[in-house]
Amino acid sequence: MRCYISFLILLLVFMGANSTFGVEKTPAAQIDDSLKIDSSDTEEIPAAAETIQPVYPMSPERSEMLASYSRHRNSWRFLSFFIDVILLVIVLYTGLSGRLRRWAEAISRKKYFVYFFYTMFFFIVMFILGFPVSYYLGFVVEHDYGFSNQTFSEWFVESLKFLGVSFIFAFILISILYWLINKTRHWWLYFAIGMLPFAVLLIIIVPVFVAPLFNKFEPLQNETLAVEMRGLAEKAGIHDPDIFQVNASKQSKKLNAYFTGMFNTKRMVLYDNIIEALSVNELKYVMGHEIGHYKMNHIWKGLMLALVMIFAAAFLADRILPRIIRRNSFRFGFNKLGNIAGLPLLILFMTVFEFFSQPVSNGLSRYFEYQADEFGYRLSEVSVDNARVVFEKLSAYNLSDPEPSPVIEFWFYDHPALSKRIENIQKLNENMPPGV
Repeated sequence: MRCYISFLILLLVFMGANSTFGVEKTPAAQIDDSLKIDSSDTEEIPAAAETIQPVYPMSPERSEMLASYSRHRNSWRFLSFFIDVILLVIVLYTGLSGRLRRWAEAISRKKYFVYFFYTMFFFIVMFILGFPVSYYLGFVVEHDYGFSNQTFSEWFVESLKFLGVSFIFAFILISILYWLINKTRHWWLYFAIGMLPFAVLLIIIVPVFVAPLFNKFEPLQNETLAVEMRGLAEKAGIHDPDIFQVNASKQSKKLNAYFTGMFNTKRMVLYDNIIEALSVNELKYVMGHEIGHYKMNHIWKGLMLALVMIFAAAFLADRILPRIIRRNSFRFGFNKLGNIAGLPLLILFMTVFEFFSQPVSNGLSRYFEYQADEFGYRLSEVSVDNARVVFEKLSAYNLSDPEPSPVIEFWFYDHPALSKRIENIQKLNENMPPGV
C-alpha cells in the first residue's frame, strides 16, 4: 500500500526527472518469456518461435488483454487513492496514532527515539492494513496478466526490503520535519529549502547503494551494443558514463531503460528484457531519449517543481491542519501539529494535495517526454520507423494503452499517450531538412 510512504511522494516526485522510458511509472505490464522477440536489427522471429504467436505485432487477443488491463488500472487509480485516505482516517479517528506515540514514549522519552519508534510502529501498521490491496495489485494482478516472474515469497521479501529502505529515508525526513515544526513558525519555508540538498543526496546515493539491493547491476555484456551506447554518450558530450544491464527479469518482464545520477554517479541502465526485445537501433533511440532528459536539465527542473510543490503543501498544511486538530484533539489523541502522532494527518493532507496536483506535475513531465523524444531522435539518427516501432513494442509488451481517455491521460499519465508520441516523431521527421 502506498499510503505508508505517501509523505515521501512530494519529495520524490523529482525522481520523475530521472525518467524511465516506459509509458508510466506505475508497474508496467509484461509478457510471457515464450513470447519474446529477437533483438537483432533484422527484426526476424527466430525459427524456434515461429509456431508461437509473437507479442509484436500485437495480436487481436493481446489487444483485448491490453484493453482489459487498461480498464483495470484506470479503476484502481481512483480506488487506491480512496483506500489510502480511508486507512489514514481510520488510524486518526480511532486514536490509534495517539496510542502508537504512547507506546514509543514507553520505550524512551527522548524525542528522537520517540520519533524512531513511532515511525517504525506506524510503518508496520500501515503495511499490515494495506497488505491486502498491495498483494492484490502487486502480486495477483501481475500474475493474472502474465507479467510477474516472482513467487509469493520472493515478492513478499522484496516488499519487506522496500519497507525497510523507505523507513530509513522516512525517519530522517520526519526527524528534520518535526524538529523544524517545533523550533520555528516558518518551518514550511525552511523545510522546502532544506529538501534541495536532501534530494540531491538521494539522486546520488539511490542508484549506487539502494538499487543494487534489489537487482544485480553488471557491465553491458553485448560489446557491440556497449560501443553504440558509448558513442551515443560521447556525441552528447557525456564522457565515460557507466553502462549497466540489470536483471529486471528477476521481478518481471517489463521493458525499460534509464539514465540517472549526478556528478560521478552518472550511469546508463538497460533492463535485460529491453535488450532482448529491441534492436540495436531501437535501443539507441531509447537511450538517446534518456540522455535527452539529462542534457536538457530535466532532473533539475523537475526537482525545482517538486520543491515548489513541497513549499505550497507545507504552507497550506500549516494554515489548515491546526484548526482540524483543535476540533478533534480528543479523538485524535494529540493537540498540536508538532506532535509526532499527527503524522497520519500530515500524510493524509499530502496525499490529497498530491492527488489533486497531479495534472500540474504530470503535465510538465509529459512536456519533458516530448522534448526527450525529439532529442533522442536527433541524437541517435535512427529512422522514423525505428522510433515508431519502439513505441509500438512498448504498447505490445507492456500492455500500455496507446490511446487512453483524455481525462485519464491529463490526470494520471506522466508520459504522453504512445499514439501521440508516434505522431510527434513523424511530424518532426517530416519537418527536418533533408540530410539532417
